[in-house]
Amino acid sequence: MATANYLPMRPLEEKLTSNNNMYDIRTPVSDGTTIIGIIYEDGVMLACDTRTSSRTFVVHKCSRKINRINENIYVCRSGASAHSQKVIEIIKYYCLSIKTENRKKGRYVENETVDDDINDEYIDIDIINNTNNNNNNNMITKHKYVYVDKNMDVNPLVENIANITKNILYDNNHFLSCGLIFGGYDKKKKQQLYSVNLNGSIIQQYDYAVSGSGSIYILSYLQDKYKKNMTKRECFDLILNSVKYAIHNDNSSGGLVRIVNI
Repeated sequence: MATANYLPMRPLEEKLTSNNNMYDIRTPVSDGTTIIGIIYEDGVMLACDTRTSSRTFVVHKCSRKINRINENIYVCRSGASAHSQKVIEIIKYYCLSIKTENRKKGRYVENETVDDDINDEYIDIDIINNTNNNNNNNMITKHKYVYVDKNMDVNPLVENIANITKNILYDNNHFLSCGLIFGGYDKKKKQQLYSVNLNGSIIQQYDYAVSGSGSIYILSYLQDKYKKNMTKRECFDLILNSVKYAIHNDNSSGGLVRIVNI
């Protein structure tokens, strides 16, 4: 009687993590992506695609790769999705701490607006001593009140936030794998653009910055079409077409095009 020979079954995890299997359950979710930042005459624009993938598997078609750090600072994420999300979460706490530190203490007078801190000296009559003084030589005390505009800018500088991120990535570059593009506006340096690479280096860009797997397909296009002091409309058309071309040529880029203007 013939006997059937059965091949030994491999453990499920070994099957799923085999080199021949493209769907490795331990493969990190990656923002294999296209992210762009462009400076124009009055501000800065950031744009990205929305595809999140794990090797050849599309995890999410409409993910958000542009995050709001503060009302004046936004950031585009590329690389390992979990790493970049955690870094952004830490940066938001730093940003909140800086705003709290910058927020001055003091009284506020309605309808009064100041650009700088002003120490106004007021004279108050000491009522107790006034009633006990028969010579009408009133005791007075001087108090200094600091009046602060409610709308005073307490937002952190774009450069400071980018440098904090650089330090985080540099100190943890042995396991963090993400690249970021910061775009923002502040009163000190106006519109700014910073590229922070996964090794912890930082580069301030004065025209445009690109990163991600789709960036190699649009660098030449940006070099040819970019010009200084573009209008808002010209910048919008350029950044939209750039992401569209990257999506068309890069398998890891896809979905929608998200654009934020700062």
